[in-house]
Amino acid sequence: MSDSKSRIIEILKKFGELPQSELVRISGLSKSRLSEILSELEKQGLIERKKSLGKNLSVKLSNKFIKIGIIRAAEYPFIIPFVKALKEKGFFVDILIYDNGLSLTKDLVEGKINIGFSPVVTQLIFKKIFNNFDIIGGGAKGGGGIIGESLCDRVGSTTMSSMEIWSLLYNPDLNLQSYDSPESMVADLENHKINAISIWEPYFTILIRKGYPILHTFEPLHCCTLAVRNELDKDLIKKVYEESFTSFLFQKDRWVIDYANLLGINYSILSDSVKNYVFDYYLDLNEIRRNLRKIGILGI
Repeated sequence: MSDSKSRIIEILKKFGELPQSELVRISGLSKSRLSEILSELEKQGLIERKKSLGKNLSVKLSNKFIKIGIIRAAEYPFIIPFVKALKEKGFFVDILIYDNGLSLTKDLVEGKINIGFSPVVTQLIFKKIFNNFDIIGGGAKGGGGIIGESLCDRVGSTTMSSMEIWSLLYNPDLNLQSYDSPESMVADLENHKINAISIWEPYFTILIRKGYPILHTFEPLHCCTLAVRNELDKDLIKKVYEESFTSFLFQKDRWVIDYANLLGINYSILSDSVKNYVFDYYLDLNEIRRNLRKIGILGI
C-alpha cells in the first residue's frame, strides 16, 4: 500500500467518518489526487463513500477494519488466535485495552469499536437500551474473588461489572464502593483506604503473591462475553471466533506469552492467572439472567 493510501487509512482510523472535503484539508492532498486514491481504496473494499448533504460525500473505513476492545485482564489469551484468524480472512484488526467494562461497552454502542469483550451484565443493560449490537459468544468463567483484610467495611469493585454482581450474589449486604480501574482499587487497598476489593486476574494473583488473604473465590460463571455491532457479519465473526477458540483450547500455553506481551504483564504472573479460568465459548444467557434476578436486576 502506498504512503498516501496508508495516510488516508490512518486519518480515518483516528477521526472516523469524515466529509471528503475535510479529508482534503487534513491530508494535505489535492482534491484530484485524493479522489484518485479514494477510488482505488473503494475498489479494494477498504473504504466506503456515501452522499451526505447536497453533493457532498462522506468517507469511512469499510467493515474490513475492525477494532476489538478488551479489558486489562488475564481473561483473553484466546484473543491472539482470534485476531490471527480474522487477519487470515482479510480483516485489518486493532486491539484497544480498557480499564473497565463500562467505558468499553459505551464505546461499542457509539461505534468507536466494532467488537467488545466486556461484562455480560453491562452488555445486557446497554443492549436493552440501544440494541445496536448482539451478544454472540462466551469466553472465560471465574478468575476472580474478594481479597484483603476483612469484609467488615467497604469492599471496592468496578461499576456495572461481573465482580460487582458476583460480590452481591455472594453477600447482598456487602457495602460496595465503586472504582473506575483495578489499579485505583489496588492502590487504595495497599494504602489502607479500603479493607478489601473484588478483583479479577491477574490482580488477584498479584495480591496473593504480596501476602493478602483470600476472603472469597468466585464460582466459575461467565464474566466478559463477545458482543458484535450490527453492521458486521455476525455469523462470520462467530464462526471464526469458535474455530479459533477451539484451536486455543488445544494449545493454551502457546498463546500466553504473546498475550502477556500485548498487556505488558509479567509472563509468570499471567501464566499462573490464566490457570484460574475455565474457558468456554458456549454462552447461556438465560442462566445469566436467572443469576441477575437473584439480586433484583430484572427485565434484561
